[in-house]
Amino acid sequence: MGNEVQIPAEPQRIIAPFLEDPLTALGVLPVAQWSAGGDPQAYLKDKLQDVPPLHMDTGLQMEEVLGFNPDLIILSNSSYLKTASYEEFSRIAPTFVLSADTQDWRDVVLGLGELLGKQTEAEQALQDHDRKLAEAKQQIQAAVGDKTAVLLQGNDEKEYKLFGTHFYGGAVLYGELGFKPPELLKGDYDTYSVETLPELQEVDYIFVLSGPGRAKPPEENSLWQNLPAVKEGRVFPIDSGHWFNQNVIADEKIAEDVLRYVVQ
Repeated sequence: MGNEVQIPAEPQRIIAPFLEDPLTALGVLPVAQWSAGGDPQAYLKDKLQDVPPLHMDTGLQMEEVLGFNPDLIILSNSSYLKTASYEEFSRIAPTFVLSADTQDWRDVVLGLGELLGKQTEAEQALQDHDRKLAEAKQQIQAAVGDKTAVLLQGNDEKEYKLFGTHFYGGAVLYGELGFKPPELLKGDYDTYSVETLPELQEVDYIFVLSGPGRAKPPEENSLWQNLPAVKEGRVFPIDSGHWFNQNVIADEKIAEDVLRYVVQ
């Protein structure tokens, strides 16, 4: 943001909405956590069960932030400055914006490590992540070989979405765990009509985003019912919280899901 920020030597009360995954991977607990409708990210519940939620349905609120008396505010990018200006947040506590735009998640981990004096922990977290994902890929390859998969989000009875090879859980499924995308898959988060379902005949595994408020796939459609993966019980519901993400802990949770369904 073009400002010089004095970071506390050992901040104890950090607010960093939607950065809770890399923060906890570095061994840092925030004083409050991001939520949607008051519901925090479920996959982090075991690590942040005593951390109260920020009610961010309309954005990060100055009054709520002030109530937590933070000594450091970290924002992943400038999009979090919708409800108030940088200057207004910085009057509450030193405020650091990691990027003007969204960043590669690995850069975020390293940036947080540098910001908080935890460079060693950040590098170790990434090394551990890569090792765990490589081990998961090896187990998958040994158990089932090269397989095709899709990460599907229901939309309505006429449409569905697919995650591409560079989009959140799709990047993990294809780039980290080695599954092959179907020929149908082109973009990163595109919508497809149900008439294209026959083009998923080649798909071995279908992972379907599920959870509160998530639409179901077109289960009543005969084109869906005739897919080999559907007929043979290779359609798996997965939690949209960590699959609609890409980060240290989220990726490891995705790998655990795939191993549970495909290998075990």
